[in-house]
Amino acid sequence: MTDKIPHKDPLQIEKEVHLLDYLHVIQRRWRIALIVFLLVFVGVAVKTYLQTPIYQSSATLRVGYVQQASEEVLQQRQENRFSIASELRVLQSYEIAEKASEMLSLEWQPQKVSRDVDVHIRKLTAPESVDQLAIELSGQTTYRLLDPDGQVVLQGESGQLVESGAYRANVVIHAGTAGDRLLLHQLSHAEAVGLVMSGVSASELEEGTNLIGLSVQSTDPMIAADVANALAQAYVEQNRVAKSAEAVSMLDFIDQQLAKLGGDLDRSEQALHEFRIITGLERLSAEGQSMVDTAVALEKQRADLNLRLERLNVFLDEFKWNRDDFSTVGDLPGVAEYINQLFALRASRLDLLRKFTPAHPEVVEVDNQVNQVREKINSTAILAKSRIEQQLADINVSLGRSSRRLEQVPEEELELVRLSRTNQVNAELYSYLLQRQQETRIIAAATSGNVDIIDRAQVSGAPIKPNKRKNLALGLILGLMLGIGLTFLLDYLDRTIKDEEDVQEKLGLPVIGTIPRIKEADNNEERQLVTQLEPMSPPAEAFLALRTNLLYTITNQKHKTVLLTSCMPDEGKSTVAVNLAATLAQTGARTLLVGCDLRRPSLYKALGETDTPGLTDLLMVGDQSAVRKIEHLNLDFIPAGTEPPNPTQLLNSDKMHKFLDVANHKYDYVVLDAPPLLPVSDALILASRVDLNVMVIESCRVPEKLAQRAITSLHNHGASLAGVVLNDKTGKGAKYYGAYSYYEGKYYQGYYRHDEPESVAPVWRRALSRVWKFINN
Repeated sequence: MTDKIPHKDPLQIEKEVHLLDYLHVIQRRWRIALIVFLLVFVGVAVKTYLQTPIYQSSATLRVGYVQQASEEVLQQRQENRFSIASELRVLQSYEIAEKASEMLSLEWQPQKVSRDVDVHIRKLTAPESVDQLAIELSGQTTYRLLDPDGQVVLQGESGQLVESGAYRANVVIHAGTAGDRLLLHQLSHAEAVGLVMSGVSASELEEGTNLIGLSVQSTDPMIAADVANALAQAYVEQNRVAKSAEAVSMLDFIDQQLAKLGGDLDRSEQALHEFRIITGLERLSAEGQSMVDTAVALEKQRADLNLRLERLNVFLDEFKWNRDDFSTVGDLPGVAEYINQLFALRASRLDLLRKFTPAHPEVVEVDNQVNQVREKINSTAILAKSRIEQQLADINVSLGRSSRRLEQVPEEELELVRLSRTNQVNAELYSYLLQRQQETRIIAAATSGNVDIIDRAQVSGAPIKPNKRKNLALGLILGLMLGIGLTFLLDYLDRTIKDEEDVQEKLGLPVIGTIPRIKEADNNEERQLVTQLEPMSPPAEAFLALRTNLLYTITNQKHKTVLLTSCMPDEGKSTVAVNLAATLAQTGARTLLVGCDLRRPSLYKALGETDTPGLTDLLMVGDQSAVRKIEHLNLDFIPAGTEPPNPTQLLNSDKMHKFLDVANHKYDYVVLDAPPLLPVSDALILASRVDLNVMVIESCRVPEKLAQRAITSLHNHGASLAGVVLNDKTGKGAKYYGAYSYYEGKYYQGYYRHDEPESVAPVWRRALSRVWKFINN
């Protein structure tokens, strides 16, 4: 009587999990899996078909390409190395996007996109004072451009560049009819540039090929192609300008020096000519000529040093902005080695970035080494600049000495020496600068950049997004995964008592009966007395099996009082009680069915009787009419009767104890329908005064913790349970038996009904059965 719930032995061998167990989980909750699958798949499909199509156009560029030029230019190009990573950054920079935006005139955009009118603006310029325009279609391929006042300022054909005063337009008409109008508004400069930069991506096609793939995505296929081509062209132009920047800068410096020297040369020649006419002196002495030659040589050295100093200044300015053109400093001591180290470190950084992020310690370490090498190159260039400045200072000192030597020349020859020196210096410098000007112009003309467009972007005919097949396939897979995953999650979280194994493992009790679902009648009323109404049905057979198991349990007892209870209300204990009493009466035994649920009685409904008088009336006033004879079932029945003020006290009274003693002697079997254990304590009072206690548990409803709590409460009151009756009231429990369910399967169905045709299984079930047999064979 004081037995406790046995716990599972930790050394017990775990049950082997079969593949069918997983299939049964899906089979039990297939509706949930189907709903989740449909929600996910339909959601993905709707989003896919409602998503705006995205088109992509791609251009291919080759970086590091040098056109055929002179050997001098090629020699200079060999030291002008590049980094693919830096070129990719330049290609996607704001400066390139700004130039592309200026090429495309993207500042004019439709205020509202219409499905009826599809127009692509390839070029549109207007006076700065105009901020709003309109395009009106005059035909399928013709249009008119209207100003804010509605006046026609331009007429043109689709795809043709048209000019009219300050207006220029190139409009492509894809769809629309005559009279359709599209309002345009002008974007700000920043908005137009942002429109170009959106959807742009660039990457090296294959390592070591120096080929860059430039891709642009847009909802308009023509815009995608135009932007890609404009970006490529702007990048090529910017590269050419950047490569020739040094030559252009030097050319500007030389032009400035030539302009100044030209005037000085004219004035010095005029002064020398006038002096010779006045004095009659034509030639210098040997000493005077030596002074002039020395001064001319020093001036030429100073001019050459000034040019080299200017080139170093240009390099240092560009180097601060990471524009690495090392042709100016390639001949400096140690710089060639630094350049090799720099490019080796950049290559190593690219390899690391394929595996790590820029913040990774190894990448940061390489960045620090790159900065150190760049600092060494910068320091070397600054040191070279200081040396040139020192050389210029020395030349200025030498020129000062030469000027002081003129004081030793005879007075009549002094002025001629000065004028001759000035004229000859100006003439030599002018000739020298003219020569350098021509050389620089040749270099500038030969500079065409090292970027070449291999393939221009073409207008795409099909969108890349959404990829309908891919999205639908992913939606199908994701829906299946989420649906099946949710079924397993719900099955794992479901801690209710489901089948006989759960009762034995979690409660430690035997199962003395399993009742399948009792189907409702056509009028939606439950047929509780199924053993009488349908004696050949699976539920009736289940009650007969319950009677057999119960009789086996109480074989050695002379008088048998059986109490049926449950954990919670509405688990079907009254249905089990009335059918159990009916099957016991079928054996010819004297059977009494008593409704002890004085709070919510329901037995009288199953038997078609009234609830009063009943047990309450029998105990309180001795009304013997409470005992009723059910002729067609051959049993006696006492309903609950009038609801007492205190049911617990009445069931615990001496009159109740005496009633049970009398019933035990008068009847072979007494079946008590008691209230549930957890809500009230009525059943606990009766449990210790009967021969057998049986708990009815509804499959897939009662949590194992509540069932264990109910059993513990019985043990605490000195009562024990003979076993459990599993009542599959809703039919959910049958799913846990799979295809081998005794009562829901095909085995019982065809055993008794020889006169009825055997039901044919669905096609899909027969197909699966054949596949399963083939696999097992």
